[in-house]
Amino acid sequence: MYLYGVLMMKKYWAFYVPYLVFVLAFLLLVLCNSKADLHLWMTSFNSPAADIFFHYYTYVGDWVPFAVVGGLLFFRYRIALLVLAAQLVSAVFSTSLKHIFNESRPSLYFSQHFPSVSFHHVAGEHLYTTHSFPSGHTITAFAFFMMLAFYTRHNPVRFLYFVLAFLVGYSRVYLSQHFAVDVLAGSAIGVLVSVFCYQYIDNKLLAWADSSIYKDFKKKSKDKSLLSEI
Repeated sequence: MYLYGVLMMKKYWAFYVPYLVFVLAFLLLVLCNSKADLHLWMTSFNSPAADIFFHYYTYVGDWVPFAVVGGLLFFRYRIALLVLAAQLVSAVFSTSLKHIFNESRPSLYFSQHFPSVSFHHVAGEHLYTTHSFPSGHTITAFAFFMMLAFYTRHNPVRFLYFVLAFLVGYSRVYLSQHFAVDVLAGSAIGVLVSVFCYQYIDNKLLAWADSSIYKDFKKKSKDKSLLSEI
C-alpha cells in the first residue's frame, strides 16, 4: 500500500505537490489562528469582481460534476463511471459527517459569539447556518478534479485541475459559507475518496468500459451499413 502511494505521488506529482503545499499552508493557518480571526482575514481580500466570480464558480462543487458525467459518457464510459462513483461516495461521507458534527457556519457562529463583528457577505448569496463541517462543495470539487487528473497525461493540465479544485474550496470561505478547517477536511476527503475509487473500482471494470455512446453508435451504424450491403 505504501509503495502504491509513492508511485501515485510520483506519477501525479503535478496535482499532489501543490495539494500538499495547500494542506500544509491551511493547516498552519488553522493551528495558529482562531477560526473567527482566520475567516475575517481570508475574506478581507474581496472585490466586486471576485464577488461575482465566486458566486457562480462555487457551483463547480455542486451540480457541475454530474453534468460532466453525462458528457463523458460520449467520450469514455470508464471515466464517467469513476467520476460518478467518486461523487456518490463523497456525498455519503459529506452528508454523514455534516450530521454527526453539525457545526455552525460562519453566519451563525459570528451572530452567537461576535454579534458586533461584521464579515464579508456577497449580495444575493444565501447564508446557511448549520452543517458546516466538512465542506461538501470542496469534497465534490477535489473528488472530481482528482479523478480527472488520473486520466490526464499532461502535467500542466493536472496542475490546472488542482487550481480549479482549490478555487472551489476558497470560494466557500470567500462566500462565508464555511471556515478554513471545513475546506481543509473536505479537500482531504475528496482526494482520498477518488484514490480509493480509482484503485479499487477501475480494475474491476471490463473492456466494455473503454467504449462510449459515440463509439457504440458508430459501431452499430457501421454494422447496419454492412448488413444492408449483403
